[in-house]
Amino acid sequence: MKIRSKVWLAAAALLATTAAVGATPQQASAGPIVGPGPGDGSAVVYIAPGGAPGLTGAYRYNSSGGAIEAGQIDATHYWISFRNLGGGTYVNAQLTNWNASYGPEIDPVCTIDKTKDTGVDVTVWFQCIPYPGLSLETTTLFINVTNRTHPDRAGVAAPGFVALTTADAAAAASTPVNQYRSSGFGAATVTRSGVGMYVVTIPNGTFGWGEGMVFTTALSVSPAVDPAYTRYCNPQSWSPSGTSMRVFVRCYHGGGLMADARFSLRYTTHNHMGGTQPGGAQWVSTPNSLGYAAPSYGWNSAGGSNFVATEMLPDEPGVSRVTFNGATHAPARVGSLMVVAYGGNHRCSLEFPGYSSEGYTYATVRCYQPLSGAAAPTGKYTVSLAQM
Repeated sequence: MKIRSKVWLAAAALLATTAAVGATPQQASAGPIVGPGPGDGSAVVYIAPGGAPGLTGAYRYNSSGGAIEAGQIDATHYWISFRNLGGGTYVNAQLTNWNASYGPEIDPVCTIDKTKDTGVDVTVWFQCIPYPGLSLETTTLFINVTNRTHPDRAGVAAPGFVALTTADAAAAASTPVNQYRSSGFGAATVTRSGVGMYVVTIPNGTFGWGEGMVFTTALSVSPAVDPAYTRYCNPQSWSPSGTSMRVFVRCYHGGGLMADARFSLRYTTHNHMGGTQPGGAQWVSTPNSLGYAAPSYGWNSAGGSNFVATEMLPDEPGVSRVTFNGATHAPARVGSLMVVAYGGNHRCSLEFPGYSSEGYTYATVRCYQPLSGAAAPTGKYTVSLAQM
């Protein structure tokens, strides 16, 4: 069991009810300037003994002020609804496994089945397939969704926020219908260059040197395509090409072999919600370092430095910490986090979020091999914290 101080409530919150849950007084005080209507939602779902989903009390946010509800379809399929959040022109959902000391030994592979905006509510259907021989019980994951034309709750729109969901995993080239950008012009296109290999081209979307972060989540495939129907997708790199930005993505079967998959993607200069909420984001190139101030590909709401270092004992190899210096914990806000592996076929999950009274917030991340669960100490990743 890992011991931490001044942590955001997690384990205790796992005892929350699995029934429909409304906004708490704390959430109401953290409500948005914009809303109700299209906006942002974020929640942590956990799988209780017996398989029923629950929602953690400390990590529920719905910018409309509406309720958040979760339910189970069968042993591996679930849904979550953000009430009164609907009415946007697009929906983009992302998933991140959160595997602390109480989680399964190896994370399940979780994918998005579909999303729907009814004009009133936004619902995400998702599935989690456990590692062979393990149970889904105690699986925990962040689910976040956005469908706004995108100011944050302070009314600030981060430049260059792009969100899209691909439509055809086998198409040689396509222009996703479900996409949005907060600035610039031109629709992003997706090109398939081989099995599981994709290039997303964003016209007039280049950032300055050292800017930009990408997050991806795989969508589910049919059992007719793959009886295990497990997928995950990792950004491989992003680079300018003239005035366009090209984002390279590779998708894998749950065992680490390349495989075609649809995916949702976000590309931003700020956090994974596309806003300027307190927190930060960072691409981590050297997770096994004894410590370095990340010089680029990061963002910090306080303007401070982001510091990266491997975690020492009692953590196992493959765990590192990103510290957002100066970005203090905001007690009236609800934390939303996103982690995605970068490059290669390793997987990464959030291990632990926290903060210090000395004036910083942080997140620890564990990266591991997809088939064995063995540590991947050099596994690169991107992590983001938004205090909604």
